[in-house]
Amino acid sequence: MHRLRHLISPGWRPGSAALAGLLATLAYSVAMEWDKYLIGNYFHDVRFIEGMLPTQSEEEERRGWLLAWLIHLFNGVALAEVYAATVKRWLPGPDWLKGILFGEAFIAGAWTLTPLADKYHPLIKKGAMPKLATWKSFLQNLLRHLIFGLALGLLYREK
Repeated sequence: MHRLRHLISPGWRPGSAALAGLLATLAYSVAMEWDKYLIGNYFHDVRFIEGMLPTQSEEEERRGWLLAWLIHLFNGVALAEVYAATVKRWLPGPDWLKGILFGEAFIAGAWTLTPLADKYHPLIKKGAMPKLATWKSFLQNLLRHLIFGLALGLLYREK
């Protein structure tokens, strides 16, 4: 437990991090809605999550859409907590740059898993969603996570 305490930033404010993460995820979501048309790649994170949920009826599909949005928002809050509790203090530069570096590093690291998504995700396999392991999808996600990181960096303040 003593070692864990050294990893956690002494100025971490979980409530503020959660709010900043929620607002940053909303900014990301706005970007997600318009970049599909700007870039011409119709990948949608919430649809991706929704495609992994088991559904059998129309009612389950409607609830699945809501659950997918909640998971999407929760993911942003969880990322913000990781950023605020452990990562932010180790990044260089002003807060806005720290947020951007975090968002871009996260997606660059997570991107190594995209071939698995292309191979196993039900909607990608059926052709109902575009493949992820492409340069177009990668650049689209870099843009989205840049916006998330910028918003997170600007919104989250430590004590």
